[in-house]
Amino acid sequence: MKKTMALGSMILLTSLTGATPAGGAERAVRKPARLVPTRLEYAASPAPQAKQPQWKSRDEYDAFNAMATEKDPNKRISLAEAFLQKFSTSDFKDSAYVVEMQTYQQLNQPDKAVDAARKALEANPDSREALGFLSYVFPFMFKADDPEATSKLSRADSDARHGLEVLQKWQKPQGATDEQFNTAVKGLRSVFNNAIGFVALQRKDYAAAQTSFKAAAEDNPGDVYTFYRLGLAYLYASPADYDHAVWYIARAVSLAQASKNPAGDEIDKFLKRAYVNYHGNDQGLQDIVTQAATSPNPPDGFKVAPMEVPKATGNPVVDAFNTMTFPLKLGGEKAQKTWDALKGQTIELGGVVDSVEKGADADTSLVRIGILDQTKAAGAYDIELKDSTQPHAKYLQKGDVVRFKGTADSYATTPNLVLTLVGEITTDLPDKPPTKEKPKPKAPVHHRAAAKPTT
Repeated sequence: MKKTMALGSMILLTSLTGATPAGGAERAVRKPARLVPTRLEYAASPAPQAKQPQWKSRDEYDAFNAMATEKDPNKRISLAEAFLQKFSTSDFKDSAYVVEMQTYQQLNQPDKAVDAARKALEANPDSREALGFLSYVFPFMFKADDPEATSKLSRADSDARHGLEVLQKWQKPQGATDEQFNTAVKGLRSVFNNAIGFVALQRKDYAAAQTSFKAAAEDNPGDVYTFYRLGLAYLYASPADYDHAVWYIARAVSLAQASKNPAGDEIDKFLKRAYVNYHGNDQGLQDIVTQAATSPNPPDGFKVAPMEVPKATGNPVVDAFNTMTFPLKLGGEKAQKTWDALKGQTIELGGVVDSVEKGADADTSLVRIGILDQTKAAGAYDIELKDSTQPHAKYLQKGDVVRFKGTADSYATTPNLVLTLVGEITTDLPDKPPTKEKPKPKAPVHHRAAAKPTT
């Protein structure tokens, strides 16, 4: 019996075009609760090709149809496995793996969905569904500290570029309107370009990342993560382009607020830190977010004014820190000369503890300290004091006032300037963890007896 496949040609990809990051440069954004979309929509048979897949028996067709139409996702997985085992040479093997991939998406099991997508590509290297899914989830699942990070980036780049090649050959399926087909093409093209841009971002090829993210944004101007990543590509460039970076991340914030994206709060905090670091305060930022909601690109002449040279505050710690670090924020040759003179120098200052974490080495602590009022107001910090071997440093609490001493080791300017020192806390440290107050017992509640009803 010969029948063409009744399932498998993608038409609408609206659930695939709302992609994240995270990893590497996207560490400020938390992963959403659900990593992958939960459904794809399909149309009928594909456009004519050189060789059409064929059913080898009625039994094969019925087994595939039963699997594809099963509503219970766990039963659908069992039916898919049974189909793949019984009909291992089926022309629709890749489609069965795609059904598994979609079902694991529905069950929110991304690792298994990725495995199914890989098997679909083994059966059919040109599977648009599998290539699209892998390109979509990669930024969310990638970890920069993965020992296989380099090879995974290469594979993701290859998958996405091959996806663009496959997409160029895709012919409109029978029964699909031009609008449906164009929507699907744009959705997939945006996903592939987003993945290519993400790989370039991790490789610190910021110019290439900007090009790919712009292409993705043109096809999907409503995607939160595309604009967030595009902003990062401008922010991390050398020198940083704060005008474009602020606009595109503000666009991401506005889109996240409109769609109630769970990553919106983290993106908003990141934007505020970057803006205050460059502008000096958050004045005007909300106006930019509001304006960016109406346009994917900044208007001609849009500028973010840099902060003025900090004036003396009368606080010797704040003034010393500003004098020392302000040139670093400007970038370029002046920043490099400033750092060449500062690196390795001993610095003694004071501030307020923001947080304490375990250090990179055993029995060391990483103490984050805020100095500037605008930095602390943005929920950030100015100093990372690393490699402290003081055993009691771990007992410090947020808000503790401390003094510290260390040698300048490195610095970062995004999203706000942070100076890293190797050294120690010089004020007295607590000798034990803070005691938690026991909750006071609640006063007993006396219930007044209910009045007897009158007759």
